[in-house]
Amino acid sequence: MKNRKFLVTYGYNLDHSNIDHLVSDRLSRHKGWIQKDYFDPVLHQGAAFILNYQIIDTNVARVSQRYYLDDYHVTEAQLQGFLYSLNKLKGTHVLCNPTKQGHHWTVIDEIEYSCYAYQTLDGRDLRFIEYNNDTRADANMKKGIPRIPEHQRYLTFPSDCSQEEKDRRLTDWFKGIIEAGRQQP
Repeated sequence: MKNRKFLVTYGYNLDHSNIDHLVSDRLSRHKGWIQKDYFDPVLHQGAAFILNYQIIDTNVARVSQRYYLDDYHVTEAQLQGFLYSLNKLKGTHVLCNPTKQGHHWTVIDEIEYSCYAYQTLDGRDLRFIEYNNDTRADANMKKGIPRIPEHQRYLTFPSDCSQEEKDRRLTDWFKGIIEAGRQQP
């Protein structure tokens, strides 16, 4: 899928105001219409591909979904300039496979927990908690997330990890967050 690239920025307490400034300064003028065909988009003249951008702040008070649905028609040089500036800010910035993204769910004690699923270009799988699906799950996650270390607020799986292992780790991750939320502060 050479006509589309997908960039994810994630981390704890991201610098949203500077990210917003960079998007406004470097990408906004290249924003296009929503494509009828995601996999074979029509590019604006001069663009090499469409960039989609997702921001995930693992601080539950600062969750951001801004820019996810926007198509930016850019060149490779424009992407590299954006990445150069973005890399000066807090967070991890990684290109992901635009065809390997979705959601995963697990049920624990009759409550459904959800997470976003992305795959980096080098084959690693990333998982981030998704909110606003089940109020009980949200309450449990919002209690537990602040009580675990920042590096445990998302999951990363190596490219050679089996689906069974991913499912087990995902369930264990949610259970760990739930348990952390039950602990007294």
